[in-house]
Amino acid sequence: ILANADIWRYGDYRDQIFNHPNLMDKKVFIQSCGYTNTKFSDRCWEISYPKFLFQMGRSTAEFVPKTQNLDYGFSCLNNNNNIHRTLLGYQFYSNNLLSYMIFTQNLVDSFYIQRVSEDSNELNLDLSSYQDYLKLLPIRHLSELNSDLSSTITIITCQSIDHEAYCNAYCNIVTESECEQYPYHQDINLPVSTEKTYKPFRSKQVPLMLVARGHIEYLQGLGFELMTDLLLPGFDNMPVLQKIDAIVGIVKQGREFIKDFYFSHLREIQHNYELVNSDKVEKIILQRIESTLNE
Repeated sequence: ILANADIWRYGDYRDQIFNHPNLMDKKVFIQSCGYTNTKFSDRCWEISYPKFLFQMGRSTAEFVPKTQNLDYGFSCLNNNNNIHRTLLGYQFYSNNLLSYMIFTQNLVDSFYIQRVSEDSNELNLDLSSYQDYLKLLPIRHLSELNSDLSSTITIITCQSIDHEAYCNAYCNIVTESECEQYPYHQDINLPVSTEKTYKPFRSKQVPLMLVARGHIEYLQGLGFELMTDLLLPGFDNMPVLQKIDAIVGIVKQGREFIKDFYFSHLREIQHNYELVNSDKVEKIILQRIESTLNE
């Protein structure tokens, strides 16, 4: 089993893996955090097995909605500087939205974000203030509203939902590890579902996702409510730059808008909370794998 070998999606390395001299007489399972399972031969499979999901603790607490007086409408936490995350943060910055939301943007793996400026014409983006935004990084969460940005560092574990982003906002904006290979005109989709996807379900929030095409359909197939009436028609299949514009448009509507949306969708939020704290999702994933292995 080659665990979490998602890196081959930047090039087709499957045959090199399957036909490696040390593996030729063995059954080989490439594990991914993608959406689908594939049987290539009687000894070669690619299986979607997001191991973090099986390690995630389940809450036995009864569902209790968030209060009416949360400070923020939206939250969005980012660590690694994948370009889609940086562009989303820049769009929040250029639309003067950062001070109205819980937002973090670290400087991990920052070596390639400067390339975006060079590609501004090709991306057809207004990046007139992009360098000014980069100078703000890293942006940390303010534990006190008047704290200095440089003085507050929040340490967040992968599985934790104790951060204020999950406790003090009605909507969590998920920025998955991958969306689409850059430069985006190549139109290469990179489906991946990590622990970030499931956090708004666990934290009883409205999910708003900057993710690969097909991600929402995948989650709906697992039984989750994605509250697509919040989204523009066709959002799930939009390329990443269009998704960023759509998300910014939603955030522009403000805290009261998303608060009203939250309380009008308590049924869906409770459903997601109870589902993610059950074993139903894991059973579906394992049944899909078993079905593929038995083909």
